[in-house]
Amino acid sequence: MENENNKIDMVYLWCDSNDKEFRERKNSFLTADYNIKDEEVSGIKRFFDNEELRYSLRSLEKYAPWINHVYIVTDRQCPHWLNTAYEKVSIIDHSLIMPQEIIPCFNSNVIEYFLPKIPALSERFLYANDDFFLGRTVRSSDFFEDGMPIVRVKVMNKYKTLKKAKKVFLEYAPSDKAVLNAAEILFKEYGKDENDLFYVSHHNIDSYNKTAWLETSKKLAESLKLFLGNRFRSDNDVQRILFSLDAVYSGNAVLKIVSDPKPWRKALNFFKNVEWESYMDNDDSDKLQEEILKFKPKFFCINSGNTCSKERKIKIKNFLECLFPAPSKFEL
Repeated sequence: MENENNKIDMVYLWCDSNDKEFRERKNSFLTADYNIKDEEVSGIKRFFDNEELRYSLRSLEKYAPWINHVYIVTDRQCPHWLNTAYEKVSIIDHSLIMPQEIIPCFNSNVIEYFLPKIPALSERFLYANDDFFLGRTVRSSDFFEDGMPIVRVKVMNKYKTLKKAKKVFLEYAPSDKAVLNAAEILFKEYGKDENDLFYVSHHNIDSYNKTAWLETSKKLAESLKLFLGNRFRSDNDVQRILFSLDAVYSGNAVLKIVSDPKPWRKALNFFKNVEWESYMDNDDSDKLQEEILKFKPKFFCINSGNTCSKERKIKIKNFLECLFPAPSKFEL
């Protein structure tokens, strides 16, 4: 029998706003609680399903067949193409892990808080959005070192320190402010100076230890409880980077600072094991598709963003079909 400590599960969040009942739930609460039309908060485009999950699972099966089990966290939905009889996949409804009083919830920051509550979730697990993909073979050592999660972050020049970030992020959307809020909680907890480095998540597959996550939730409960009733993204949200960096600062995770490939390295093809973010908006998706085909990055994200047109989304789906043409066992 496989050692329980060696198992690594994968968790996804997923929803489909094409579903009429989902849209009705979302819009009824949006009107009642918020009465706003902010795309960052409400977004039809943000919740639009382009079947990225189908292709993410194809990449997972091809390049990480050692994954023990896949959990798809959703609200009374299921992908129409998903083979729910497959023993390696489970649909986890929000009601199984979240308090009833905050359901329905359309705020990923809140939903992510409850991921360790998934029944039977392995001690070590990975978490991905449905638009994250693998481009090469990966091993557990790409995510864990000596049993500890590898935390991939970026340092951005324009807000390299917390002090600079506090000025810059005032004009940013709720999703960015959630990162700032997480940093402020941790800087206070660990007595860090505002001139210390400010980290943002590398938009990639994250790795976690369930026990450490739950310990962080308990330790920082007072700071975290304030946002857990937010059905939609709000300025006082706390992003999941808090759990990753708390593990780093407490000595229970390995920090890895990741930089996107420099233009000269791309020109010379002077790198391997590439990891980068790929935002497929209207202006740059053709170039990014070419780079993915050329460099075959180990991890990448094809994020369609709020400005991406329907036509561009169709083009992205066609590109994913070219990258991952073979159906997986996760599909009917």
